[in-house]
Amino acid sequence: MRFDILGKAVRVLMPALCAAMLLPACSTKEPEAAPSGMVLTVNLRDVHRCSRISPEITVLQAPNGTDYFDVRLVEYTGDAQELFLGGGMWDNDSSGIIPEGGLTRHYRGPCPPAGQARDYAFVVAAMNRSSMQPLAVRLHRFTQE
Repeated sequence: MRFDILGKAVRVLMPALCAAMLLPACSTKEPEAAPSGMVLTVNLRDVHRCSRISPEITVLQAPNGTDYFDVRLVEYTGDAQELFLGGGMWDNDSSGIIPEGGLTRHYRGPCPPAGQARDYAFVVAAMNRSSMQPLAVRLHRFTQE
């Protein structure tokens, strides 16, 4: 009879004891990083200011199935609107590089009035020809004076 009580106590207390011992280990564990997904780098130089020459854009970790990139440059106006400044499409050749001057769809670079800063963003969408929905979208926001 004494062994039955002891057996029950062990069955009840052992999981609680193990959980109590593991809890501190869980709290000190480094949090797992979420998958970062597609990454953009834009090599914006002075030559691209008020120019029809687009900068080099590097796209890393594009999703599988990406056939092309749809790129747009937008300006955020003071009245919470977005002004489309052009862009273009670039076939994904798996290099991840959209070369300087590669965007040709009526592209016009950032050109704020003298002495004024404006907010802009390159919006890059990874696209598949069989779907109208982007596989991934990333923004590269910046301010130009």
